[in-house]
Amino acid sequence: MKNLYKKQNVFICRHEAHNGFQSKMSVFHILKEKKCFPHGCVYYKWKCKSMNKGKACYRGYQYVGKNCPGCRYFYEETVHCYPQLVLDQQKYPAFLNEFKQFEEWLQDHQGREWEIHGRIYGIKPRFEKTLFPRAERLTFRGFLLIFHGLYLERTHIQDLVYAHISPLTQENLKFGKGDTLTARATLTTDRGRLILKKLRRIDIEQRGEPAEWSRSRALVARETATSFPYQPQGCIQCPFGALVDVTDLRNGDNHFRELFCLKGIQDPRGCHIRALYKHLDEEVDDEASAACLTQRVKTHS
Repeated sequence: MKNLYKKQNVFICRHEAHNGFQSKMSVFHILKEKKCFPHGCVYYKWKCKSMNKGKACYRGYQYVGKNCPGCRYFYEETVHCYPQLVLDQQKYPAFLNEFKQFEEWLQDHQGREWEIHGRIYGIKPRFEKTLFPRAERLTFRGFLLIFHGLYLERTHIQDLVYAHISPLTQENLKFGKGDTLTARATLTTDRGRLILKKLRRIDIEQRGEPAEWSRSRALVARETATSFPYQPQGCIQCPFGALVDVTDLRNGDNHFRELFCLKGIQDPRGCHIRALYKHLDEEVDDEASAACLTQRVKTHS
């Protein structure tokens, strides 16, 4: 079984916020979160006539936000955006039927405890970032076990499944890539991702590589990590690339994910880690170049 929420070959969206994803959007984002297919969505862009000319805000603000309406330089643009179906029109009804079956399965299994069995594909620190009007905070929340294929009872999930564990659990069991384990866990979802929580009765059947991460190493990485304005797939696959859940409270309550490099690399195109993971090269170069081109277009537009 596949996680159809994260399928990315069904829709694309040309919204400027999706340029870093090459406009490829998940089924969950289009059908469940935004519910914007086929009628599209309307959003409003807040702009400042003064900042557009390169001038500083006379009230001292660095960006256009909730305190700007009413200012003589403030104006608002209405944008109507439509996602596009890239799947063959004749195959779309069959996909919707498969999607319905997936959601029915998920409804029956979500929130309940099950026996799981799988091999750890990777482990990374789990951070959460909060943006406040005048500050930001990056919080360490434990670790993320990554499974690329896992058995949930008798169901073989042939997709990415994640498990949340505490720093204490990692300290005691020292999970590493390649470890094979059996445990009891509760299945949940988070923005389309399949998440396992409350792991217990953990039995490590076979050891893989030595543990890469500990609490102390994760805290050091938090202080030296750098973030990228786009998300090259090669960096996401890298052992030191972490997608961080971000809560932006500067203008309402917005949620998105940001890519962090836990090695502190400033530019993925000059990353020395790629020498160890050669399969990442082409993806990083292509997506980084596309993102840089996008940034130049925005700068000169």
